[in-house]
Amino acid sequence: MKDIGEHVYYMSPSEKHMGNPAIRAIHGGVVTIFMERVAEIELSDRTKSAMAATLINSNVDFLRSAKLEPLFGSAKIVKLGRRLAVIDVLAWQGKIDVLVAKATLSLKL
Repeated sequence: MKDIGEHVYYMSPSEKHMGNPAIRAIHGGVVTIFMERVAEIELSDRTKSAMAATLINSNVDFLRSAKLEPLFGSAKIVKLGRRLAVIDVLAWQGKIDVLVAKATLSLKL
């Protein structure tokens, strides 16, 4: 089992999220935004603050096509400083051991 964070988040995609109709895959931009949102929610929960964080950098590795099926995600805060947070995010469908994508995000606090 992968090293996931404390919470697991869920997205139920619709037809409007489709990027490749030939294989009925979720658009990569939708996967990326989902992962960014997972990181933001996890950070907000950890800091107990409604303060908006600003994305500085994101590095997303797409490991396989995300089918038009439920998408799950989990975040783990790697570093939380006064001005910067670094967060790792995993996204999967079905089995957690078969990742769709993984990302590292840097956010300005």
